[in-house]
Amino acid sequence: MKRKGLYYSIIIVVALSLVFVTVRYQKPQQNNIKIGAILPLTGDIASYGKSAQNGIELALGQLKIDSLNKIKIEIEFQDSKGDKETAVGIMQKFATSDKYPVVIGEAASSITKAMIPIATSNKTLQISPISSSPDLTDNDYFFRVCPSDAFQASISAKWMFEDGAKNVGILYVNNAWGISLMELFKSNYKSRGGEIKDVEASNEGDKDFRTQIVKLLNSGINAIYCPTYGKEGGLILKQLKELGNKFPVYGADVWSSPELLATAKNAAEGIKIVKPSELSSNSYNSFKSEYQAKYKIAPDVYAAYSYDLLMILNQAFNSGAISGEQVKSFLLNMKVYYGVTGPTKFDSNGDCNTKPFIKQIIKDGIYTSAN
Repeated sequence: MKRKGLYYSIIIVVALSLVFVTVRYQKPQQNNIKIGAILPLTGDIASYGKSAQNGIELALGQLKIDSLNKIKIEIEFQDSKGDKETAVGIMQKFATSDKYPVVIGEAASSITKAMIPIATSNKTLQISPISSSPDLTDNDYFFRVCPSDAFQASISAKWMFEDGAKNVGILYVNNAWGISLMELFKSNYKSRGGEIKDVEASNEGDKDFRTQIVKLLNSGINAIYCPTYGKEGGLILKQLKELGNKFPVYGADVWSSPELLATAKNAAEGIKIVKPSELSSNSYNSFKSEYQAKYKIAPDVYAAYSYDLLMILNQAFNSGAISGEQVKSFLLNMKVYYGVTGPTKFDSNGDCNTKPFIKQIIKDGIYTSAN
């Protein structure tokens, strides 16, 4: 009987040892976190939304095979179509019915601005990889991984003034992004001694800008500043050329979108723009290689911002932050995150001003450095 008891004891010990070894070397149990993303996946500014989605999904794929990652993030992507009412309706559902702790979006600053009150009232953390209007600063539950346009406007004003443009006309898009960039540019440009000869507004989706262009060209200008979206910008450049414009034209960061060149074609030759700095590091080069392998195109800066955004959220979730309030607290107190876009650190307003800008000029249909 003693031998039989000893035999059973040995079996139990071995079995428990095997269980211990199995548990010890299992992949950490994952907790599911579901969040929303509202992006323009169709429509005139779809290139921004698709870039963002691609960057996010690339990050998701890499996190799924990370053996140390404790969190499985699920994202419900919804198409805003670049339409404010559509985006607000989706945000209302995400924040109140689905109760997602975090919503990624939007691209257009005017649409993002319309979504923010819903995020704030429901304590839903809203974070954008693209929206850059200074009007979005200082909202309790809004963060962004891209820099504010306050820096872009200052660089554009300085560049134009140093190029000898002392009398400028402005044609801007009449929304939150365009208005704030126009006003910041005016302030910076005037402080340098320049004169604003004429300011003309346009709307998203406009196709005919000839009336505004004629007013600009007859106002005594020697340069044009044009913060509009890419597709409208392309049409403006074509119509400027048709109307015989000889003055240099300067655009904003979104003129680096595919829509500008596709619409303007050779009318874009010589155009100057200020945009977020192009990236070059080992981590970015690795990201770029994997992105190209997956999507068969090169990533733009918004894809890279979106990739870093998802990685930062993953850190927050792995820290135990699962509500909008907890994620907000994590972002405000986190150390500098070094990702494919370089250092990311949020200030008390949710802004990330650790990203540089560069100057570029279009030559032979290619964006080249103007620094």
